[in-house]
Amino acid sequence: MKTINSVSEYLQYLNSIEQTPRTTYTVGCFTLFRGQANSSWTLSPSLYRQDLFCAENLLLTEIKHVCPKEIQESRFDTLVKMQHFGMPTRMLDTTTNPLVALYFACESITEKSSDGAVYTFPNVPVSWSTDPLVELIMDFVFDYHPEKVWLDQMLEHAKIKYASSIHRLMPDNIDSLLHYLTIPAFAVMPTKTNERIEAQDGAFYIFGMNLRSREVSTNPGTLGRVYYNFDPVNIEKPEKIWPKAETILIPSSAKDGILKQLDMLGINERKLFPDLTHQISYTVNAVKNHMFK
Repeated sequence: MKTINSVSEYLQYLNSIEQTPRTTYTVGCFTLFRGQANSSWTLSPSLYRQDLFCAENLLLTEIKHVCPKEIQESRFDTLVKMQHFGMPTRMLDTTTNPLVALYFACESITEKSSDGAVYTFPNVPVSWSTDPLVELIMDFVFDYHPEKVWLDQMLEHAKIKYASSIHRLMPDNIDSLLHYLTIPAFAVMPTKTNERIEAQDGAFYIFGMNLRSREVSTNPGTLGRVYYNFDPVNIEKPEKIWPKAETILIPSSAKDGILKQLDMLGINERKLFPDLTHQISYTVNAVKNHMFK
């Protein structure tokens, strides 16, 4: 673990990261960054942190009925939009801009006394949002439930839906389907569907699940049918997401100074949150600081 106390030290660290560019039809190669205001927090998406894992499908079903006009053609884009407006999802925000991650490691008022952290995932394979793998996981998110799910049904639907998939080997048996569903986390590059994603150079990790158990039905109508039960995946360390991950510690005493330096570089609330509420907040705080210092 490395500790930095200024933007210049951070830039020196970034200079040590070797970039390995490569791109295919389904996957690109990027270095991703995640800033957290408290270094003791685990890497976990809001759906898992709020113990709403089993309510994932219910949340989306309710939203589809309450706000049908907000549903996008792409299910992934829909999930991104729902997260943008505060709905808990299995996606964890990251960015391709290291200065943006540094900002989020420092900006929280409630965590000023806590050390922050920036997690670096160098040269990680990142799926495009149109990757069939992403669509497959979205099928589960929108159509299935993690308790007593009949995966044979999902597999048959997947074989039909992805029969013409060329650049991604899609599941053709239960074991391969389980492999995809239990990937701890994989990175996705979204389309720039809203201003905030573009401003923050956003990307995401989609978190997976752990297989808890299998149940064989003894009911006469479903006799012999196998049902599967899942738990949310638990990421203890960033290396579980990507073996080459690194952690940068930001001491609490350095946060204010780093934020001032980032502001001079144009990395601030006004830049990263284009909506009017944050524009006004930044302007008011800037005027206050100018008047009373």
